[in-house]
Amino acid sequence: MALSMIDSLFSQASKTSQEEIDTICQGVLENLYAPEKSAECMNQLRQLYFILQASHTEPCLPRNMISTLVNMVSSMDHDKTKECLLCEQILAELLPRDQGDLGSDFYPSSGYQSAESSANCFSLYLMQGNRNICFTSIIPQAVRWMSSGKEDLSVQRQAFSFLVSLQVLHNRMATEETLKSVNSTVSDWLMNASLYQLPNPYTINPFRKDQTPFVNEVDGTPSRNFFTVLNVGQYYTNDQFLNIYSFSMLYKWLYHSYTSSEDSQEASRSVHVFNGLVDKSIDYCFRILDQCERKPKIPSDIDLQNCCLLEIVKVLDIICKMEPGRVPRVFQEIRRLYNRLAQEPDKARLLIPILQFFLNHGKSVEHDPQEAYTLFFHKLLTQWYLDPFFSFDTVTFIKDNLETLCHNTSILSTYFPNILKILAWNPRSYLADFEDILPALMSPTTATEVFHMLLDLPCVTIALEVTERCKKSEAQTLSTEMEPTSSLSAFQSALYRPMFNFFTRVEGGHGDTINRLSSFLKILADMSQHPRVVVCSQIVPVLLRIWFDVILDEASSEFVSQLIPVLLERTALLYNIPGYQEDVKKVLSENLLHLLKKHPETLLDQASEIKDFLISPRNISGRKEFFANLVWCVGELCSVRHDKRCNAETITRFFDTLEVLTYELSGMTISGEELGDTSKIICMLMSSISKLASKCQDLIPRSILLLTKVAKQQQAGFLDTEVKDALVGRAQELINLLKLPNFAKVVLNPDDEIETGRWHRDNTSLPITLRGIQQILS
Repeated sequence: MALSMIDSLFSQASKTSQEEIDTICQGVLENLYAPEKSAECMNQLRQLYFILQASHTEPCLPRNMISTLVNMVSSMDHDKTKECLLCEQILAELLPRDQGDLGSDFYPSSGYQSAESSANCFSLYLMQGNRNICFTSIIPQAVRWMSSGKEDLSVQRQAFSFLVSLQVLHNRMATEETLKSVNSTVSDWLMNASLYQLPNPYTINPFRKDQTPFVNEVDGTPSRNFFTVLNVGQYYTNDQFLNIYSFSMLYKWLYHSYTSSEDSQEASRSVHVFNGLVDKSIDYCFRILDQCERKPKIPSDIDLQNCCLLEIVKVLDIICKMEPGRVPRVFQEIRRLYNRLAQEPDKARLLIPILQFFLNHGKSVEHDPQEAYTLFFHKLLTQWYLDPFFSFDTVTFIKDNLETLCHNTSILSTYFPNILKILAWNPRSYLADFEDILPALMSPTTATEVFHMLLDLPCVTIALEVTERCKKSEAQTLSTEMEPTSSLSAFQSALYRPMFNFFTRVEGGHGDTINRLSSFLKILADMSQHPRVVVCSQIVPVLLRIWFDVILDEASSEFVSQLIPVLLERTALLYNIPGYQEDVKKVLSENLLHLLKKHPETLLDQASEIKDFLISPRNISGRKEFFANLVWCVGELCSVRHDKRCNAETITRFFDTLEVLTYELSGMTISGEELGDTSKIICMLMSSISKLASKCQDLIPRSILLLTKVAKQQQAGFLDTEVKDALVGRAQELINLLKLPNFAKVVLNPDDEIETGRWHRDNTSLPITLRGIQQILS
């Protein structure tokens, strides 16, 4: 109801006529400066903004209206803050525009345009872009206002913010002179802030002659070194505020200014321009490192220290990219920081940027980061995967360094069970990320284990959920109860605790699956409706398709051969959630077909396993599609054309298996035994048997006899008339075809060239052959 109402309002607003817009604009101009009509003016501005949002084409606003909006933004009247901000939003919908529409005082080149007014318009200048040479006129002014020291604090801050935003959005606009000037100013802001606190501006005591006190360190002692963001004072001076602000913007400025250089010549030029700021930045970061080793007087300042550590590692990282010669000096300090943080498990999140630093610069100092990787992905990830911030940073780190981690380390293929815990606990949040990460978790030695873990991912979620519940309830005592009645009691059972431990393991390489999986899945049934488990079950088919895509592209025939028995086993061992088993079996069925078509030699490699699976009608229950596809593959791919080992003896063995199965299924249909609808299986069996007989003509008499018996049995069976007619008709068609062995071989086993255009033009094409058969039979 609410959404339809919103759609209706948008539809009405989009059809607003130009006359109505002109009326609204006229009302705004009349009421804007009338205090008693402030509420009416706000409603008109909101209405105008909504129309601009909804309109598919840009409405025409009068020039005097646009210039009034510009004046409101540039003045930023404190008595009309709401109106000014709404005017800024309206202008954002209209920009960029020609200078004539915006008025003569939009650009700072106007003789009477003050620094404060231009500073208020910085966001509009960014939206305007360089149209009418906007940036060309504003950049020199912004640099001058930032560096002169004569402007108000807010103007200097806004000017620097504008220049940083300019580098982010239009990083080719700043000249070398601009970079030099800004770097010099930022260096001064970082290193030359006052160490004294600002006197209390709200009290004046003319008789007090005490010297203004120093700012303090976080531990409460007076500071004797230069001022940083971690110094504590009751009141701050303007230069101290600029120091704090410049540090908060330092990484963005360095990163986007440096990466704006596309060729090596310009890059080296940029490095030269940044030399002074780089020196000051390193000193500033090292000073913060020392301050972070102090114990804060106020406990909440620990969070401030942690934030600063995150920021300085990022700053030092980009500095080392800019100037590799700085790496040895910086690396020593980062290594010292890592050693300290590694002893504090509650600061695990701070290690992620340090890992990134090691990854980026470890080679230049011959440092092996394996110790850090092991600590993080083994110990810390086990402890902190529940933390949403830690999980987000971990997934981001893996995605940002996916290629390096995959090809240069064994981290992902070793600790994939631990990494997948993040997905099992947050299935809704990280599906898109793990679609990219999953292929990197797979290796020739771990791909099968990853496959099992994907199939059991809902069970992993249950194991994590139960483990956390038991931690909270402190119910850790193992009981000797042999048949638990719930997931929680199973966790407390000595018989099933090892299974929970297996699903929550840290490293891979400990086996593909577990014994007694079937009984374990039944015990977990009470958690099948848990919201997290349900969502986890919904993402498994998506990830399975990606897993199979990787296998189809990269796996060897030997791996596929080893995978077939796993598929045969796992189709019957899936956690029972409504819809989950059906979705997973569909994926397995489709990809069984793809795998065997690409690697038909697997049929002979795993002939024993496949025949054992096909000989039992019980394997049809619950997996008809999978069973039918396997039967089709046997009939279609068991051929010397696909595998030179496929001789008459091999074909006969497969024929024997399908023959027995067909007789048994047909007999069960007559007797009315419940196996569900097996008509599709019987039809597929008849086709596959005929295909095998056409390849080994000694089997044709047996095949015709079987088809004749099946047809008679189905005529006397309990199937629907339509299904019965279809089966009998199919059997008769195959009998007629097999009576002409040479034609049967061509029709039932066409050459691979049927996929090419030759078969539709050549005199030996399948259509011509079929027409010839029709003429003979008629």
